[in-house]
Amino acid sequence: MLFSVTLVYLTLLVFATFMPGPAHARDSWYWPVIAFVPVGVLLLLLLGRRLWWAAFAFSVLAAVWIEAAQSAWMPAGYARLSDVAWSAGGAIVGVVIASMLTAPRSRLMRVHESHRVVRQSGSREIPQD
Repeated sequence: MLFSVTLVYLTLLVFATFMPGPAHARDSWYWPVIAFVPVGVLLLLLLGRRLWWAAFAFSVLAAVWIEAAQSAWMPAGYARLSDVAWSAGGAIVGVVIASMLTAPRSRLMRVHESHRVVRQSGSREIPQD
């Protein structure tokens, strides 16, 4: 399911990058950041916390691929190296958010309930689950 969601999002992202838009929208730095935060989140959830660097690397690779495709098939001025940098920034934000959300809780935050003793067998207590 998560793989399907990631595939659909990346496909929609690719289609969105080839839609011509107003010139002022291309000059804004925040669109690549906003677009690649979910990419970082989805790839980290897909690959796991131990491979956070791979989630970031694949996010940057996707950004580079999109910009290279834009330079080949779109009019001049669509592809910019700064968009790759802003996309990488959005991807690392997404990876950090996802790793914080999937981090195991610390021992201080865990709630431990004491088990009730059902019976004793000699000197051994048998707890109830």
